[in-house]
This record gives sequence, C-alpha cells and structure tokens, in this order.
Amino acid sequence: MKKILLMALLALTVSASCFAEGAASRFAAEEKAADAMIAAITGSTVTYDAASRGFSQGLKKNLPADKFTALKNDIKTKIGAIKNPNFVQMVKAYNFEKGYTGVDQLIYIGSVTKDKFAQINIVFAMENNAPKIVNFQVNPLEVKKPEAPAKK
Repeated sequence: MKKILLMALLALTVSASCFAEGAASRFAAEEKAADAMIAAITGSTVTYDAASRGFSQGLKKNLPADKFTALKNDIKTKIGAIKNPNFVQMVKAYNFEKGYTGVDQLIYIGSVTKDKFAQINIVFAMENNAPKIVNFQVNPLEVKKPEAPAKK
C-alpha cells in the first residue's frame, strides 16, 4: 500500500511540474527581453539592436533606432537617470468572459534620487509563438512623506 501511495504521489509531482513548465519558459523569455529593454533605456551598453530583438513587428515599425534614442533622452530629461531597476510584479491580463487574454505585463521599479523613483511597465503579447514587447511605459514616482500630526 505504501508503494502505491508513493507512486501516486510521485506521478502527481511530475505531472504538476510539467504543467508549470510552459508558463515558466514564457516568463523566462519575457524577463530576458524586458531586461534587455530596461538596460537599453537606462543607458547601459545594451544597444537598440539587442533590445529590439524582443519587440513585436508593430513596435519595431513605430519605434526605430532614432526614435528610441530620442525617447531615451526624453526619459532622462523628464524623469532622470534610472538606477537599479528591479522586477517587482507580473500581471496576467484576464477577461471575465474569455479568461486569460495572452497579454502579460512585467513591472520594474528603479531609483532616480533619494525620494524619486521610476516605474517601468513592459507589455507582452504572443507573436509567431513567442512573447514579444508590444508596448512599454516609464512613469515617475515620488515618495510622499506623511505630514506630522498637528499639535494640540
């Protein structure tokens, strides 16, 4: 009886790990593309060519190298130099009528100054059986310090 229970438990463990493999490999591909994109935005040595490998065809068409460089400069001017961007969340788009839509959003936060941060959202959708970046946003965040209570 113990052998049967152990075999059943082993079969469940193996089957559960096989189901998770598809989602894990998609996330790994998205994270790799997002890391290249963020490295290119934040001004490291990653080139447009390396970052654009993860772009969808529509994004490549709408954001060629010259516009990408202008966008990087605009981000640096309006938000500042983003340092130490870290992955903080993955959001899977869900429609209550249709279920999972196939769109994922990876969210990163990096520091700009002591009280100022930047949130980088990178949106993925499947194209030719691979997750591709279809859109991204860089938004400034500021830490609001709580006001001191009024003295009585």
